[in-house]
Amino acid sequence: MSPDRTTTDTTTPVPGPLLEFQLTLRAPDGISPAALLGSYDDYVNAGGPPVAAVHHAVPMREVAGWRLGADITVPLGEPPFPVLIYLHGGGWVMGAPHTHRRLATELAALGLLVVSVDYRRAPKHRFPAAVQDAEYAVGWAAGHAAEYGGDPSRMIVGGDSAGANLSACVLTGTDAGRSVAGALLLYGIYDYHRALPVLAPLLAGQEAHTQLYLPAEDFEAVRGDPRLSPEGHGAGMPPTLVAVGGRDPLRDESTAFAAHLAEAGVTHELVVLDDAPHAFLQLPTHPAHDEGLAAIAEFLRRHGFVPTVRTG
Repeated sequence: MSPDRTTTDTTTPVPGPLLEFQLTLRAPDGISPAALLGSYDDYVNAGGPPVAAVHHAVPMREVAGWRLGADITVPLGEPPFPVLIYLHGGGWVMGAPHTHRRLATELAALGLLVVSVDYRRAPKHRFPAAVQDAEYAVGWAAGHAAEYGGDPSRMIVGGDSAGANLSACVLTGTDAGRSVAGALLLYGIYDYHRALPVLAPLLAGQEAHTQLYLPAEDFEAVRGDPRLSPEGHGAGMPPTLVAVGGRDPLRDESTAFAAHLAEAGVTHELVVLDDAPHAFLQLPTHPAHDEGLAAIAEFLRRHGFVPTVRTG
């Protein structure tokens, strides 16, 4: 399956403030990270390859006043399709399937039924709410993906940044991981407390009482909990792709987690794209964007999720 080129002009440079943010994870003075990212939505989400259908806000359950649901993107071609339960990034405090809608179509164009989960976010819903939603979504997909053309025997869990953290947490700290055949972990966080100094601009600080994800009273108690920091708990994970940019301020998280997977004997691939910043798959005119999609396509082919995959 060959995804069509998108409508974004690939000669257009990545907008400077957006690139700087992804190199530092710090927004300029006077604007919040969410506002900065939102101001570039037309760039990040323009175009995208054709897909068969997008089902918006498919309901899963209601929990703690939150309507847990997902956008389901159906690829072109003949079902059944391997299923990707996708967990978006945003530091556990921002983002949504809508902010990753182009990426969902690009992943679908590789032959995946993409279930992009609208999980609970902090600070209103703190840890472990997002992990619980991710776990529930995996079980929901196992029971319902076939209704949309998915093959529940070929399920992958994946995500970017905080979503990669949630993906790895589901696979190491919950029972849902037992039904998963593969993992796509894109520039993630695998030890929360270790990464917190880098994440502090997104999470309002790095102290127990300032950071927005953990309940302050549990800040120390959950150190090493696999539902928060999956590093050290990866034995038994399915074949895993770990991808990160060489200029990502969180690069060491991915390389350390890949080293842990190697020690645990987990089949995995570490892809480091030398000049790439954080979130390169949402920078459609950065060279690493297409390189990253090609690495995912090759991983899918190598591990039998799709018979043949061509990009470009």
